[in-house]
Amino acid sequence: MDTTARPSTIRWEESDDHVVTLVLDDPDQSADTMMNAAFVDSLDAVAARLAERRDAVRGVIVTSAKKSFFAGGDLHDLKSVTPATAGASYEAGMRVKRSLRVLETLGTPVVAAINGAALGGGYEIALACHHRVVLDTPAARVGLPEVTLGLLPGGGGVTRTVRMFGVADALRKVLLEGTRYGPARALEAGLVDEIAADPDELLARARAFVDTHPRSAQSWDAPGYRIPGGTPATPELAAQLPALTALLRKRTGGAPYPAPRNILAAAVEGSQVDVDTAFTVEARYLTELVTGQITKNMIQAFFFDLRAVDSGAGRPKGVEPREVTRVAVLGAGMMGAGIAHSCAEAGIDVVLKDVSAEAAARGKGHSEKLCARGFRRPGLPDAPSRPARGPR
Repeated sequence: MDTTARPSTIRWEESDDHVVTLVLDDPDQSADTMMNAAFVDSLDAVAARLAERRDAVRGVIVTSAKKSFFAGGDLHDLKSVTPATAGASYEAGMRVKRSLRVLETLGTPVVAAINGAALGGGYEIALACHHRVVLDTPAARVGLPEVTLGLLPGGGGVTRTVRMFGVADALRKVLLEGTRYGPARALEAGLVDEIAADPDELLARARAFVDTHPRSAQSWDAPGYRIPGGTPATPELAAQLPALTALLRKRTGGAPYPAPRNILAAAVEGSQVDVDTAFTVEARYLTELVTGQITKNMIQAFFFDLRAVDSGAGRPKGVEPREVTRVAVLGAGMMGAGIAHSCAEAGIDVVLKDVSAEAAARGKGHSEKLCARGFRRPGLPDAPSRPARGPR
């Protein structure tokens, strides 16, 4: 086994028959490896080494030494981007795309052995591989949830999912919803190719793909390739695009959320050009987002602030925890009704008050609809673990 000095966040392990395992392992991170400056430098170095040894390397397996496969982009870095530093942020993203492009155009098989969560940048690394195997564990999730933080997938995620699924399906299944898929659902939706029962089988399946596919390439690099469902010049897709924009407007309620709009634009525009130009389109739309205040606010609120809440960071010191059994919510509008529903779902008795009984009844009806929809959803239990009493 070749274990000489390697780039700091990606460990290179080469077997006697020249199958290279790239182990994502940032020594400065205890649980996750993320797409920070050290990782970008390491990825550049690994890509250059693979390109130099293209004829000697028989296959590549990408996996992680951490509990998660890869944590994605460094949100501290993205949140700190300003118009003055936008050029540097854009170039860092393009460096990642160029290195991943080297990986997928080696000609030799490249397999992602996904041993945990591969969300955002982690799944974008997997998308650059020719085959994806995921470990069957509750911790394993794949997907591109960037839209929920006011971002778009900037490591090639828009470009590659459009070429995998087509414009409409990529938008619906992956990009605009930010859905996080467990192993079974990911396999069914086509986000991964295989499921492995344990870590040994995970690497064995990855190795088997290398052994049986000595020459591998992405479908979109094959001569004559066409994007599933066509481009906006295709009448069928052209007819769907107005419905997609209407759906987007409905889901955002007309609010000025720039991320869904930029994702839609990057997907549609990127489908009309070659892969490398599509990467540029994607990067420019991401740069626009990270320099804007709305994205900064969403990253702060929906990532950093929520983590602080979950950890109890804002809890007053010296106050003993106690179980809440009854809550009163004043105001039965959209926010009040949502709070009432969340409390009721947790098994708390809720009293919902408003300026009139009719307004309070409307808020209660909102919760009843959400509860009924949840009970009917396939794959969920017939009842919550605690009895949801519902607001009254």
